[in-house]
Amino acid sequence: MDTSVFQSPMKLKLTLLLMLMSILLLAAADTAAQGSQGNAAIDAFMQERMESLDIPGAALAVVRDGEMVHLAGYGVGNEAGDPVTPQTPFLLASLSKPVTAVAVMQLVEAGQIELDAPIQQYLPWLLPDTPITVRQLLHQTSGLDETQGYRRNLEPDAPDALAASIRWLADTELNNPPGTAFEYSNSNYDILGLLIETVTGQPYGDYIQANIFNPLEMSRSFTSLEGARTAGMSSAFYPFFGRQTNFDNWLPYTRAVQPSAGLVGSAEDMAHFVLAQLQNGRYQTTPLLSPVSMAALHTPDPATGPDVQYAMGWAVWPFDDAALPGDAAPTALSHGGEWLGFSHILLFIPAYDVGVVLLMNGPGPTNGSAFSNVAFDVALLALGLEAQHYPPQEDWLTQNLRPLAAILILLLLASGAIAIRRLRGAALTRRDSWFFVALALVDLVLVGYLLFIRLPAAKSNVPLTLRFEPDLGLMLLVILLLTLGWGLLRSLWVVWRWRASN
Repeated sequence: MDTSVFQSPMKLKLTLLLMLMSILLLAAADTAAQGSQGNAAIDAFMQERMESLDIPGAALAVVRDGEMVHLAGYGVGNEAGDPVTPQTPFLLASLSKPVTAVAVMQLVEAGQIELDAPIQQYLPWLLPDTPITVRQLLHQTSGLDETQGYRRNLEPDAPDALAASIRWLADTELNNPPGTAFEYSNSNYDILGLLIETVTGQPYGDYIQANIFNPLEMSRSFTSLEGARTAGMSSAFYPFFGRQTNFDNWLPYTRAVQPSAGLVGSAEDMAHFVLAQLQNGRYQTTPLLSPVSMAALHTPDPATGPDVQYAMGWAVWPFDDAALPGDAAPTALSHGGEWLGFSHILLFIPAYDVGVVLLMNGPGPTNGSAFSNVAFDVALLALGLEAQHYPPQEDWLTQNLRPLAAILILLLLASGAIAIRRLRGAALTRRDSWFFVALALVDLVLVGYLLFIRLPAAKSNVPLTLRFEPDLGLMLLVILLLTLGWGLLRSLWVVWRWRASN
């Protein structure tokens, strides 16, 4: 019997199958080649930025289409020169807030928290006459003060630091009625951390470890500074008078702000967290949140602004430069983390299923935005677009604070030397009196500007400046000493000389 009539269709099917496999293999090879070229461009860009910005160390993770497509470490993590890797832990600072938001939403799903219930339902002693909902705390529209939230960064560390710190807020005054305006404050998320402790009956860190770090396989993330340092946490490098210096011994850390700024994690681990954001609340086969809850976390509150809005632990904004050909500007979600010695960005674009985690050490107060801008350019490169090399956002005065402060100190010292020579000389003349009046006015203007304009505008004060910007803080103290201190002594000396001469 002739079987060729049956063999021909079979051979045809086999041929088509082989052709399809070849096409798929070629496509995969082409995709891999493109990915390799993209990663090489990212690595080259990172090396250039690290050199130009004097970044000691950085860890990067890029995710796309549900997979980790690039993991890299650059530079060093400590004075010994140990290289930074994607597994190196960093103090996450405000990247802790999105983690806290997920924890709250888990408890909402479990029926232990109601989003629109007043926080007083769980913490009845907190602002008992001013209902603030859990949702308003998540959206940062509670009315709590931003500077107050930063001041709490310097409270003493202790196992009960969080509860003690929030109790101190029991009768605080709000800047705005709840739900009417956005104001970023660590206190919002620290109250949420205490809420987690209250409804679960366990410490905030224990809950995060068991319900977020463990399910997401974040094995290099920590809820204690001691554990993180034992595991090789990056040192807190700070450009002290322009020279990168290890400030681990000066690093502010307190569990009073752990839910808003005190978690520790690696770039690879935080990439797992970003993947869960992009995959409707799942990491691989592990559900972290339902798709509905994850969508709620990503939905901004209208009260937070017209352009850049705030959802629940995420800034939401149109990333115009990331639009692919023929597309409108995609929506990006991001959050930064700034601390003494650290600068980080989490960023993801749901429409393109791409995310970036960039953790760095070594930022300074005069160019912090330049560090943040690195992540935005990395996101563009990950999409196959050109880096924009975004300029720093700080004004000229901020960028030149160190040399300007040094010049001011020299001028104050010179005027002080002239004043001493005149006060130790012959009888004071009318010209001398005008000179000392002018010095007193200069002192008052400088002190008034620094204490009542410059520092409040920066949401800071003298203790915060000393701890988070130590070189500028020391220069600030010298200026205050030469104006308030020496100025008062000089004025008393002038009065004594006038009385003695009369």
